[in-house]
Amino acid sequence: MTMKHFLLIAGLAMTAVSCDRLLEFEPGDVILAEDAIQDADDLQRLLVSTYDVLANLYGGRVQIINELRGPNFGAPDNSLDFTAVYNRETTFFTGINGGAYTDFYYAIYRSNVVIENFQFVSDLDADEQLRLEAEARFVRAICHWGAVKLYARPYGYTADNSHAGVPLRLESSQDPLPRAAVGDVYAAIVDDLNYALLHLPATNGVYATQHAARAYLAQVHFLMGDYSEAAALASNIIASGEFSLDQDLDRFETDLINSETIFGIVSQPNDFRSSWFRDNLRSDNTSSPQLAFSEDFAFFMSLSGAGDARSQWYTPGVRALCNRFNNKEYFNIPLAHLTLMHLIRAEALAETGSDLETAIGDINAIRDRAYGAGNFPLSLTSTAEEVRDAARDEYRKETAGEGHWTDQLLRRGAMGESIVIRNAPWDCPGMSLQFSNSENTVDGFVLNEEGGCL
Repeated sequence: MTMKHFLLIAGLAMTAVSCDRLLEFEPGDVILAEDAIQDADDLQRLLVSTYDVLANLYGGRVQIINELRGPNFGAPDNSLDFTAVYNRETTFFTGINGGAYTDFYYAIYRSNVVIENFQFVSDLDADEQLRLEAEARFVRAICHWGAVKLYARPYGYTADNSHAGVPLRLESSQDPLPRAAVGDVYAAIVDDLNYALLHLPATNGVYATQHAARAYLAQVHFLMGDYSEAAALASNIIASGEFSLDQDLDRFETDLINSETIFGIVSQPNDFRSSWFRDNLRSDNTSSPQLAFSEDFAFFMSLSGAGDARSQWYTPGVRALCNRFNNKEYFNIPLAHLTLMHLIRAEALAETGSDLETAIGDINAIRDRAYGAGNFPLSLTSTAEEVRDAARDEYRKETAGEGHWTDQLLRRGAMGESIVIRNAPWDCPGMSLQFSNSENTVDGFVLNEEGGCL
């Protein structure tokens, strides 16, 4: 009997995102799939469990890890794991990167089990099977993408993207795998997201939709330097009229799904989904939170002047404290949102030198919200380079704390720009996290170079 006939349920004791039925297997159980999956409801619960792991990852943990690698956060207060990531000195003993790596592959494993076990279900119609597979492949794509960005050099690091990525797991086997080439990992991600785009529903509650797949494809193509495709995908979402820019500058709503959210994590009072942000960044409940913005980020924001409403997101000082998550015990976390789509489209159009009028309109929609309508517009006669630079500035401001900016710096470095991140080159040893100790025990598995970025 092959491994795909077994269902391994990992020990993650969190409820699923907006799920009214919990996964009913005990942590650590290994169960025959033909016993565990007997009807469509069993498959649905297993699918929801993949979102459960995704929420555990993106409830702030992955975002914080990514910010710690970049220039937006200063040195952590006293966390050894955070400090290891910040110093770019992670090893396979560093708990935070090993835990994230394991969870990425928990979600991937469960997604694969969903995809492979439709044969055990007799009450599943064709449309439901397509939806289930589309959602499973959506989660699988997000997790492969999250993993390859953290544990490998960025897309474009080598001309043919043959450099080592992460294991590419497209079936539920637990057999050891080598690191696949980054190009192959990205190809699989795009394939999964394209499948999801074709077969996901237009509306799906808090779960993945066609626009969610489209929003992730826009982000993936943007990092790949495929700017025309990224702009087209973002334009489709913007033109749909289904989302609107939130005028109060707070996408992290407590009780409502924010009007900008295309896909995100829903948090409730008892599930601690947003606790990574709350416990490590809130400045209203401690005088010295674990994490704060860097002097570099505070100086960057100061250039905007007091008229920029986003200046309320931090308090200047030796440690520029983060105010963005204050006065909230829990809140929803947007992962793909309309502001991202506007700024991706703006920079993508500037990179191609096409339709600068639309790109300028995107930037001015963001600036009007931050400064008040008409107070700090980008000139309609701006050059492509000026539009690109403005889009980048607004991107860094708007996504502060969301974990996106480091990816953009690495994209630009891989595309040939001279990028320095906290006094070190963008491609120095340690920028990629070290793998989990589980991979260290696999013969022939090539670990990342260690040594920091001194």
